[in-house]
Amino acid sequence: MRRRHRFYRHVFVVSLLVMASMPLPYPFRRLALSGTAVLIGLLAVELGQPVRPHQTRRHWSDTLYRWSGLAGIVFQLIWMASPTTFAFVGFPVLLVITLFIFWSLKRLLICLAQETRIGMPVLSGAVAGYLLLGISGGLLFGVMETVAPGSFLNESQGGRELVLSQLPLNAAGLQVWSLDFTRIHYFAFVSLTTVGYGDIIPGTPPAQMASVALSICGPLYLAIVMGLLISRYTLQSEEEQALLTERESAPPAPPPRSGADSDGP
Repeated sequence: MRRRHRFYRHVFVVSLLVMASMPLPYPFRRLALSGTAVLIGLLAVELGQPVRPHQTRRHWSDTLYRWSGLAGIVFQLIWMASPTTFAFVGFPVLLVITLFIFWSLKRLLICLAQETRIGMPVLSGAVAGYLLLGISGGLLFGVMETVAPGSFLNESQGGRELVLSQLPLNAAGLQVWSLDFTRIHYFAFVSLTTVGYGDIIPGTPPAQMASVALSICGPLYLAIVMGLLISRYTLQSEEEQALLTERESAPPAPPPRSGADSDGP
């Protein structure tokens, strides 16, 4: 349990650091892109442990989960190092990262369901799962924009491409790592929270369906986690109330006998 709570805190801190790097001046905000690889690695290591109740040995699915996380990191690094003209290498990133993130959320919910007491570590893990959805959604949207330019349009700039419109004309050899994905991460969180300001819109059917899917996942995650935490907190309150009632109804202990009242030998 201590290791699980430590993992909750770690993934929460890493998620906050990734988000905190997004508003930094360019090029420091590019750290958010590499921070997602660190986040995936942390999930693969910690959630790759046995997570099912009463599970003492690692199952084959645990090993497969770890390998899928490693594959996601490798594909992401290859995509980041590729020039914008060869960004089609992002297709494996879309497939593997999507599978890994949903698998991670499932394993995280299994861990949260085993918690009997609700404290700050458990709340940190629940919030980290929500931030993970937004960060991974921004990563996947960024990959879609490089694979199919024009997937997301900036309506505040007359419907221009959201990411690639910032490139110079001679940017054929520019690496994906050099792009600024802050606005597309912003759109991911706007979709996740179902706010929908309208300043950025998905311009292609795949991007539209991906935005709808993220918009569904946000409220669905909140509903599942809130129901889980509320039920655990209710059970915790009932146990504490029952223990308090038992202590109040217990007969008082007899006073200790003094030395004068004790029987002699």
